[in-house]
Amino acid sequence: MSTFHWERPLAVVEKSDPRAMLHGFDPLEVNLDQSGLERNIAQDAVKREVLNILKSYTGYFDCFSEMLQNALDALDARAAVENFEPKLWIKIDVGGGRVAVIDNGIGMNLNQVKFCFRPNVSFKARKVSRGHKGVGATFLAYGFSAIRVFTKTAAGSISGQMRNGRQWAEDHTDSYPRPVFESSEFNPAELANEKSGTCVEILIGDQRPQLPWLLATSATQWYDVLRIKTPLGGIYLSAPGREQKTAVVVEVLDLAGTATHYVGKNPEYYYPHEMPVLQKVAGISEIEAAVAEIKGDPSTRLNRLNDKFRRLDAMYEVWSGKEVLADPVLSRNLDDDQRVLVEKHNITVYGCFVSTAKSWSVFQKDSLKVRANAVLLRGGLQLASDFMPQGDLAVIPLTSTIGYQANTHVIIHLTDGNPDMGRKVFQPEIKTLGDELARRAVDVFKRYLALMREDTGISNIQSSRVLWEFKKQQEEHLAKHPLQYRSGDRKLSIMSEPQSEQDVVALFHELLGLGLLQGLGIYATSESEKYDCIFQADVSSREQLYSEKQPLGVSERALEEGQSPPWVLEYKFDSDSLIADFSKELKHISDVRLLVCWAIGAKTRAEFTLRPYLAGDEGSTRQIFGTTHAAYQDRELRFDIIALQDLLAFVRDPDGESARQRQLYLS
Repeated sequence: MSTFHWERPLAVVEKSDPRAMLHGFDPLEVNLDQSGLERNIAQDAVKREVLNILKSYTGYFDCFSEMLQNALDALDARAAVENFEPKLWIKIDVGGGRVAVIDNGIGMNLNQVKFCFRPNVSFKARKVSRGHKGVGATFLAYGFSAIRVFTKTAAGSISGQMRNGRQWAEDHTDSYPRPVFESSEFNPAELANEKSGTCVEILIGDQRPQLPWLLATSATQWYDVLRIKTPLGGIYLSAPGREQKTAVVVEVLDLAGTATHYVGKNPEYYYPHEMPVLQKVAGISEIEAAVAEIKGDPSTRLNRLNDKFRRLDAMYEVWSGKEVLADPVLSRNLDDDQRVLVEKHNITVYGCFVSTAKSWSVFQKDSLKVRANAVLLRGGLQLASDFMPQGDLAVIPLTSTIGYQANTHVIIHLTDGNPDMGRKVFQPEIKTLGDELARRAVDVFKRYLALMREDTGISNIQSSRVLWEFKKQQEEHLAKHPLQYRSGDRKLSIMSEPQSEQDVVALFHELLGLGLLQGLGIYATSESEKYDCIFQADVSSREQLYSEKQPLGVSERALEEGQSPPWVLEYKFDSDSLIADFSKELKHISDVRLLVCWAIGAKTRAEFTLRPYLAGDEGSTRQIFGTTHAAYQDRELRFDIIALQDLLAFVRDPDGESARQRQLYLS
């Protein structure tokens, strides 16, 4: 690799020379005549605006991120109008403090070069570009000691440079004039045979990042690091087919002047489950498919899994926005506004759980071989938008499972997430949603902890705190959501409202035992089969008929039919989960006769006409004892529902709940 050298401006430039097009141009000068302010006041205002932008960039990899996202956007822009072979060159001089990024993308015209460094100017289309706020190029031009640009289009080539941008921005003594473009003979060899493209090179000087600090000395190291921390590692979870089909050449000159190079193809984010230090890795969907093929209770089924799924080093999964909303665990606490955000931003969730938090440090030490305290990949929450990571990892805000924060890496990717200036801060509602989805992803992984290697990295002290937090969480839930029902001298042993499908199953069977629900016989309940339960409805006594004294009873028709054939019963925490199973064709609506759930969701109400058996005399048509609703579609009964929340509310206050049901479904 050739050594870097900085161009001195040409002493004399003829006006006819293309290099004269930029010579002497001040990108900020155009701002000074717009406000009507005195010149010195306007100059100070411009400098403050630039300084505010510079202060918003505090990360070690910010300059790489801005240069790479601009280059990738240029490649996308050219790909939108013609077929070509996209190429990207990254050149790093560790000792000289220079970084260059070269692309054979669309190139820039003269006005784009002149004004791209001006604050808040962008030539990119929103929603199809990685960056479009107009601050990144300003940061590159005025955040470092020097910058030079070469760009090429069918109309010709443009080359120029600016120096002392950072010195001017931070100068309070008027020692440095505001930089202007200088002509340059800079003409990178990489673009000699290319139709179009751009090269941007910066001289870092004494600003961040000091390249030797990372202890990355080879092209391979820098390629892997940039995949983790910059847009080079694209996150295309929400947009299959958008991946960069790009050849990437990384050239690095180390402190001793030794040059190395590495060629990569189609780079993506370095997802943790790909770390070479992990020997046995499985996806959650793969595990669940294997579990579904085994008969028995949950513990038995996990124990019967073959060795492929035992003693795992890591588990991972990717959930689309639709899968997030359909999954009862991931969507458990999402309110309506958060559900709208998931759909609006086409949110995708990636999660990886490692058996021991030591995996991160081993990966950094043995694979990346960089400075130990750089902490490039670890447990935490990574927000990402527009196909690239945004900002640093945040701590997953766990409570009852706080010990697993260090084991879990979660990515929340948004389309058009639009974080604030400097690619760091998302809107509060986005951050809150990201926190919630990260917590729920941990809950999914917790189901399969028995499959992981024994060492999860949780100390005895942490384990004690986990247990304490779990107990506290249950005590708080009981205080806020007590569940009380008494039949004679017997009362429910379940003390608080259900929080999961398992709680629904337990509560339903206890209500059967207490006699609140009658005439239901259970053949078998299984989690390993396609459907949860086979049951029979048996009306053997006129005491089960609907009446004022028996408002949960059945119709005369049900009494005449007597004993039903075996029917399918499904358990769900939220009725919408069953609707999601129907839409995925995991279960068929024609097979299901009864749904037992805690609550009825909005999607169920939207897709079905619900007849409330608890409203007025509607129960006189009930066919199965205790059902709270009938779900109709195209005027045909599809299945009955026992919504336990509504059922118990009716038992406590028949008139009040009847009025609520009438208003909700019949008004």
